Amino acid sequence: MAPNTEDTRPPHLSQDEFAALLTAQLKDAVRFALTTILEAAVTALVGAWPYERSAARTDQRNGYYARDLATTVGRIEDLAVPRPRSGYQTQRFARYARRRPEVDTAIADMFVKGVSTRAVGAVLENLTGAAPAASSVARVFHTLASEYQAWKSRPLGERYAYLFAAGTYFTVIYEGAGGKMPILVVRGIQPSGAREVRGFAVGDRENQRAWEGVFEDLKRRGLKEGGLFITDGHQALLNALAAKFPAVARQRCIKHKLENVLAYLPKKHRDVVGAALKAIFYQESREEAAQLALAWREKYRREYPSAVECRWRDLDACLSCYSFPPEHGKSDPHDERYRAADRGGEETLSQNERGLPQ
Repeated sequence: MAPNTEDTRPPHLSQDEFAALLTAQLKDAVRFALTTILEAAVTALVGAWPYERSAARTDQRNGYYARDLATTVGRIEDLAVPRPRSGYQTQRFARYARRRPEVDTAIADMFVKGVSTRAVGAVLENLTGAAPAASSVARVFHTLASEYQAWKSRPLGERYAYLFAAGTYFTVIYEGAGGKMPILVVRGIQPSGAREVRGFAVGDRENQRAWEGVFEDLKRRGLKEGGLFITDGHQALLNALAAKFPAVARQRCIKHKLENVLAYLPKKHRDVVGAALKAIFYQESREEAAQLALAWREKYRREYPSAVECRWRDLDACLSCYSFPPEHGKSDPHDERYRAADRGGEETLSQNERGLPQ
């Protein structure tokens, strides 16, 4: 059956890939939260903050020792644990081991939803087994709130060589019921080649307003332009991009476009027709690619008119990559110009796939 819409795509960023990105961020959040809480505990024991002169001081700090800690988001290595001269050993790690899922979930909630005194109090109570003093909660809250705000508003470079924008739908369980939740993600590649997740948002739906919010956040944090924005064909995303970055060059995600075109073909013909189609994106110049696209259209337009029509939509955006250095794609297997459409991870085409359709 032919697809009903142009945008019949699988997730551009898989759940496994996105989970790995989130895990790295959450591991940093757990490390920072635990370090902050341990510092507060030693401060309460010593009776003074580092370098503070206080009549209430009862002990001195004695540096730090490092230990590894198994968490629900992976092993945290070399966690810096403060210690007093009295040799006091914190019992919080034993308590953490017993309450690890609750503590990690509470920490994750703080950094995703925003830090609150209630959330800080819940973490402290889980780690100590008793309701914490209001003064302890306030100290930890202000430290974590500052860190959260710094993370949320971290500045961006003014320009990225390439930016990838895509929506991915996750199956989530909320209050006992399953449902689909969209995650809107923008990844960037700096001129140096460094890759970063620049922003993401969780919402009820993937619409123009949601995408405009993501792009506006990028602009507020310093992004002025991108060399090339790679997107799929979702119209809400394209409308938002045009509204917020009207002058930016756009590259249609070739992987998704090829899958859309091939969906109009009988399975037994997809390999042959698809190979000729992929060859368009392995030419030396835009002119050669356009010539090959025209030849492909002339060969298949009578037999597969729907596939040809689908291929011809967004053709210019599909060829935008030819205005950028080809070595960028060749050195980066994730670049859309050089990624093969099949799920086998093919990176190169044979010589006969590079030629005109026979």
